[in-house]
Amino acid sequence: MTDNPADTPTMTAASEEDFAVINEQRNWLIDYHRQLGSWAQVAKRLGVPQGTVSTFATGKYNGGPYAGGNRKIADGIARFRQMQAAQASIDVAAPVRPGFFETETSRNLEQLLKWSQRGKLTVAALGPGLGKTMSAKNFRACYANVFLATMTPSSAGVNTMQIEVLESLGDKNAVGTPQKLSRRVRERVEQLATPLLIIDEAQHLSQKAIEEIRSWHDAVGLGIALLGNISVMQRLEGGSRSDAFAQLYSRVSLKMLRNLPLNGDIEPLAEAWKVHDEATIAFLRDRICSKPGGLRNGTHALELAYMIASANGEPLALAHLQDAWAQLSTRAVAS
Repeated sequence: MTDNPADTPTMTAASEEDFAVINEQRNWLIDYHRQLGSWAQVAKRLGVPQGTVSTFATGKYNGGPYAGGNRKIADGIARFRQMQAAQASIDVAAPVRPGFFETETSRNLEQLLKWSQRGKLTVAALGPGLGKTMSAKNFRACYANVFLATMTPSSAGVNTMQIEVLESLGDKNAVGTPQKLSRRVRERVEQLATPLLIIDEAQHLSQKAIEEIRSWHDAVGLGIALLGNISVMQRLEGGSRSDAFAQLYSRVSLKMLRNLPLNGDIEPLAEAWKVHDEATIAFLRDRICSKPGGLRNGTHALELAYMIASANGEPLALAHLQDAWAQLSTRAVAS
């Protein structure tokens, strides 16, 4: 049997479509395999067992090139190709997200981190979407002996926190008792000039883990900046009235508390996205970034607005941003 439908005299009108679809997708699959060079890679991308796709390509699947489930596999390949085409069109329409850009909040945070470098213990409690983590990463990239350890719920305890910190210091295989791990932290930083340890997402840490970090500051004068959400400051201020965080709170020499972005944050965001229309900037400031999520809201909305504008073959305008925010927000945005 050949793959040419004309060589199959028993073909019906319905099977002619099957032959055409199966042949088209089989030929595409063979070319796709040549590009990737591995049936394992092809199978992974299609989400189909490797033996199935390789056998389908040879025409031996399910008893022959056109028997049984060949049409089902061909339809699955066609859906995959449609998805690829859709993703390609989105990639073309979507603008490149800007990297770090300086805002008033990032400048304030930079000053706090510079103060921390002088062997101080500081705390910055910021609402979501204010650029806290990007600012911390940028500071680490710009200054020597700055280390950034990001906490998660799984690193809340003393030992797991120590492992994350040591990894940020370059120790990828930290094992041992909590006493030994803290000694390794102190030994690694005490010979450095103006070392700074930035603890991001500090709200996840337990009281004991925070106290362990404070002990490094006391022992070797390590500069420490605790960054997190608003609950970080609430815990410290509440604990300062009892014994929980009294020692830590008394050592905090500089605090920064901010829940929503400032006007001086919105204009750099607009500039980074090449938005200069005053009405569009006002909508960005007053209707989007003024809500919890801050600049992150603005970034998502601007990215989608550019895609909407591109799909219509138009330059970005206020209407595109309004449409984007209406889709992203939990309630429709009034025009």
